[in-house]
Amino acid sequence: MRVHDRRWMRRGNRVVWRGTAEGNNRREQVVTLQSNVWAALPSAVQQRLFVPGKFSEMWPLGPDSPESKGRPRNIKIRWIEDALLDMAQDTYGIEVIPEAYVRPDRWDGLHVLAIADGARSATRDSLSAHFGTPSRELFSVDGSPLDERVLGIRVTAKVPDEHTVPLTVAQNRFLFNSLGGGFINMRLTAEEASEIVALGENGPVSCIGNTGCTMRPSGGRFVCDRHRAVFKPSVDKLSYLWPRILDGLRFFGVGAADVVGITSFTLGMTQMSKFTAQLAPSTFGFLLGDAANSLHFWPGRGLNTGLKSALSLAVNLQKRWRGKAFRAADFAAHEGIMQQLQYREKSRAWTTMLMPDSEGVPRGIEDRIREGLQGPFDRATLVSTLFERVLDIKKRLGGRMGTLATDEWYYGRINAMDVRTLKVMVESGPWITREIGGEEVVVPAAKASSPEPIRRGLSLVS
Repeated sequence: MRVHDRRWMRRGNRVVWRGTAEGNNRREQVVTLQSNVWAALPSAVQQRLFVPGKFSEMWPLGPDSPESKGRPRNIKIRWIEDALLDMAQDTYGIEVIPEAYVRPDRWDGLHVLAIADGARSATRDSLSAHFGTPSRELFSVDGSPLDERVLGIRVTAKVPDEHTVPLTVAQNRFLFNSLGGGFINMRLTAEEASEIVALGENGPVSCIGNTGCTMRPSGGRFVCDRHRAVFKPSVDKLSYLWPRILDGLRFFGVGAADVVGITSFTLGMTQMSKFTAQLAPSTFGFLLGDAANSLHFWPGRGLNTGLKSALSLAVNLQKRWRGKAFRAADFAAHEGIMQQLQYREKSRAWTTMLMPDSEGVPRGIEDRIREGLQGPFDRATLVSTLFERVLDIKKRLGGRMGTLATDEWYYGRINAMDVRTLKVMVESGPWITREIGGEEVVVPAAKASSPEPIRRGLSLVS
């Protein structure tokens, strides 16, 4: 088994992740693993990942995290990447290659190619004759693909992780995923997104939102590590966006001094026609992770879907390997799982992007935010509406998670908000858990042993 990744480098006899100095901006986000997913991982992987202090349990039980398996677990992407790279070398003896995968002229001796190099997969695109071209048609409005611009604010939290759950679930402007810190994600209108500018000595710099840069605190400003450019809203006294950012921080009990970094990204989705392709008589290719199903992260299923796709392929290979060439029919079950995941998770994500209003009419979240920023404003009614919503969520989740904060604490968080922020939260609506809930895609479990181990011929691109 060989795994390629151009974001790695050699250090002595080890392969490690490149850092900022080597031109790689490591991902700092906190992600949530549902218990149906993390419980299906090999026990050795679970032991390596779930070290005390490296994960938390802030979200409630649900269909993909039943009580029999345990609660969802929050974990940092960076920790997953570090732990599994070490484990690949220490435990499994996998050949890790710190360079981009190059498609060979011939596929001699290669049985399986697992393609997992992200939503903009160069490997998938080079094999478009086999997999087809990703389409945005199904995720468009009036012929234009629907994208969302999001601000990611990494913070040091000051309140227990679980206390913030009702605040997050009560609205769709801010999402806080915590782990002794964590990320506050903020959805933006196009007008707000136009303020996401990095200023260099000679004017705007192509930086935040374009090259994955993170703006970090430095002398009362937020500055890019690589370009030394300044995050414009933080120094612009006329900024319309900056007060809204500070309100979002205040909502979750943190302040500007608690911000560790600010980044920005665009979210959208595409539809794949197939996930399995026969590349040569003895070679099959598979799309996994974001290369297969890149999702809007608001419902929190991106990494879960990626792991389910990898588990499905692993189980399929284990069941079908008999020491001779695979056939297309061997992967019918896996392709079926992948199509189910695409339908289930992208339908869920699309509904959070184009949420139905009280009349059942779909409305984009950007339109909801824009309307919330406009008057008239009735502060007392807005505070009352949002507070009642939080109390209802608190009551509904109370038996499915740990101790939540007092009613007075939640009222204090809500009442501290600017009236425009309050109206945006009310207009954005609570999480539509019923509409996106229901049965989850179940991946078949692995067998205890395989008749003949797969000893060679599996390459992965990550």
